[in-house]
Amino acid sequence: MKPEEYHKSLSPLKEACQLAGWACIPCPLTGGRLIILFRHLSLIFKIYKIRDQRILLREFSTLPLLLVFPLLWPFRKQILFLINHNLQWAERDPLERFGLTLLARLGARWALFESQDFPNLGSRLPVRHSLGDGGSLHPQNLGKFNIASDQNLVLPHPVLQSPPSEGCPKGGEGVPVVGVAGYYRPEKGMDELVGLLKEKLPMFGILLGVPNPEAAAHLDVEVVSTASAEEYFQMISRCDVLVFNGEQNSYFYRASGPISDAAACGTAVVAPDFPIIGKQVLGVGEVFWGLENLPVAIEVAVEKVRAGQYDFASYCAGRSVQALAALLEKFSNG
Repeated sequence: MKPEEYHKSLSPLKEACQLAGWACIPCPLTGGRLIILFRHLSLIFKIYKIRDQRILLREFSTLPLLLVFPLLWPFRKQILFLINHNLQWAERDPLERFGLTLLARLGARWALFESQDFPNLGSRLPVRHSLGDGGSLHPQNLGKFNIASDQNLVLPHPVLQSPPSEGCPKGGEGVPVVGVAGYYRPEKGMDELVGLLKEKLPMFGILLGVPNPEAAAHLDVEVVSTASAEEYFQMISRCDVLVFNGEQNSYFYRASGPISDAAACGTAVVAPDFPIIGKQVLGVGEVFWGLENLPVAIEVAVEKVRAGQYDFASYCAGRSVQALAALLEKFSNG
């Protein structure tokens, strides 16, 4: 992957920073460890050049940042480090957790998507339990995320305002189309997901969008290529509902670009009830826990999207470049 394509869904942050008078510095986590370390070392020179501005650092790797942070310490109040993968890494790896905690104690300040109220990363992933509301499952409340948060900035995940293919209004007639998107690999569980949809929702159409369609040809559903951005947005626009079935060990503490992309196309989303994604889906879709609960969530989402009960316009406006810029300006003046 080319560095400029890394987390392309976050690209509106650069324009928002420009409107707010901030600098936005990307630090893509592509390439080998030495390349990533070099990018973090180069941050020293980039930040010294623009040290009079507020800075949003778009990505960072925790341990390389910890190595260079002593040289950035004089500018710690001007920089917000955008947390993305880092919480997930910290949950899995004690060394990553130590690095993130030490950075906070040294004065690092964070920008976070959707929320900064997380289960305590000193524990493993929470056990789900029934609360007696018809058998639905919810996370145990393990308290606040255990890193200082009083000077952090919480941002909504951006929405691309002009996707390559315009979203089409979802009508109330015809066969509902459920979409599944992502790179096909057998270990990602896409076969199981498609099999469940075919069994439990036989009257629904299934559209599978993958960059490698030849690998998924055996699934006996309509498979289209999403190798280009235009193909990707065309695929999403054809769907009433997009199913995002992110793995818990990869997305429990992360926002999702495809959710925002679907909203930009007027397509509802059904996604796991994880701490960040659960907030990101509010207003444009439904959440579920466990594949056995997925078909009901899809049926609810189809009914709502066809009845016009999701306010995609307001959702996208609140995540636009202008809305993000206003939040950055408010933080600057606060």
